[in-house]
Amino acid sequence: MRRAVALLAAVVVSLSSVLHRPLAAGARLAPAASLHRTDTWPPTPQAKRVNLTAILTLDGPFRAFLGYLQQTNLVEVFQNQAYLTDQGITIFVPVDTAFAAIKPPVLSGLSRHQLKNLMMSHTLAKHYELAEFEGLSRIGPVTTLAGGLFTVNVTYDAGTVHVRSRWADAKVVGSVSVDAPMAIYELDRVLLPDALFRAQPPVAPVPDAPAAPPPAPAGGEGGGADEAPPTAEPDPAAPGRDDPAAAADAPVSAGGASGDRLPRRAAAAAAIGAIALVAL
Repeated sequence: MRRAVALLAAVVVSLSSVLHRPLAAGARLAPAASLHRTDTWPPTPQAKRVNLTAILTLDGPFRAFLGYLQQTNLVEVFQNQAYLTDQGITIFVPVDTAFAAIKPPVLSGLSRHQLKNLMMSHTLAKHYELAEFEGLSRIGPVTTLAGGLFTVNVTYDAGTVHVRSRWADAKVVGSVSVDAPMAIYELDRVLLPDALFRAQPPVAPVPDAPAAPPPAPAGGEGGGADEAPPTAEPDPAAPGRDDPAAAADAPVSAGGASGDRLPRRAAAAAAIGAIALVAL
């Protein structure tokens, strides 16, 4: 028994000396075995969070739209859809002149809940780049963040995107911010869904961008008074002013600078002849 106790004590002393042995000069601890790389190492960086209020304040005439978002507490809702979901968000923001074109009783007569649905009907619950609207135009009505009763039709024609509701045909006239997960596009009209408006709301015409004038007709009869006269073609027989060969072959004009040289030379020759005769 005494021998077993003595043997156990010797083992304990040996282990203690090993565990507490000081490190040699220049020695380093081995890395912990638990720090193995996995598929999630290093952590995936999250998208930089964008402040929607700052964008709408600084990047365009969107004071009316931002005011309605703040009134209905939707700023945080839109940002949560962008940064707390895997889908992101697409926001169509009408300019201030589009809201000004709507007669005052139309929007002021909406309840807070209806106004909230109107603002949400300007959003899609997914991030879309401009090039993706071409594919989106083939699937028919698209449900907005406001729900199944609030749909829009997106059309894409040679780079021009239209977003249509029941009572409005809006055009995307600019990209405010397209970085994922929040895409913001500028609209020239306010979308007016039939779920809120059973009849056409009174809206003043919103002027479109001036179109380029059509090309002038190449020819034909019946030209109008405003038609520009055809440009006269240069006479192929007329010599160029800077062409020396043409100037040499050109006929001498009696009134031009070249025409004055011949009479002067004839007068000089006659004077010399007269002097010669007198000398004889």
